[in-house]
Amino acid sequence: MTFITAGKLILRPIERGDAPRFAELCNDETLARNTSRIPHPYSLQEAEQFVRRSEAEFLSGQESRFAVCLDGEIVACTGVMPNSDKSFELGYWVGALYRGKGIAGTAAKAILQFAFEKLGAELITAGHFTDNPASGRVLEKLGFRPTGEIIGTMSLARNCDVETARFELRREHFAADPGIRIES
Repeated sequence: MTFITAGKLILRPIERGDAPRFAELCNDETLARNTSRIPHPYSLQEAEQFVRRSEAEFLSGQESRFAVCLDGEIVACTGVMPNSDKSFELGYWVGALYRGKGIAGTAAKAILQFAFEKLGAELITAGHFTDNPASGRVLEKLGFRPTGEIIGTMSLARNCDVETARFELRREHFAADPGIRIES
């Protein structure tokens, strides 16, 4: 089991018992509209499927998703999935009551450090819907650079392609945080 400590946040692998909390947090229209893979409304059954898939994909190395916990309670989720050899895609979301508190940036920094140090990543890519500039600011603060590419990304909540600005971060441009602890 991998645990990551970043300030007050603990990132841990997703577990079966997390489904009710994920159902609660993800059944938020704003959250769903700003992600590609979360439908709205979001049911407990969908959360249970997400948790089972997350556990299996973590074990197989297909995707490394973490529950982001503050004071023992899940407040967000972040992860990376392989694009190709040494390249990964970053994803994250934060529950409604916890936005604007620096959680997205702290959690994303922690998962980036995990990807570069433990997964051997050389490049991390990410994107944000252009009508969600707050997510773009998080990426820029982390050192991501815009690629100049704008693509359409399917959003389950919107049921259509959404204009998405693409970003990338290379290992040599990432500044590791000595305060982030990764324990396996």
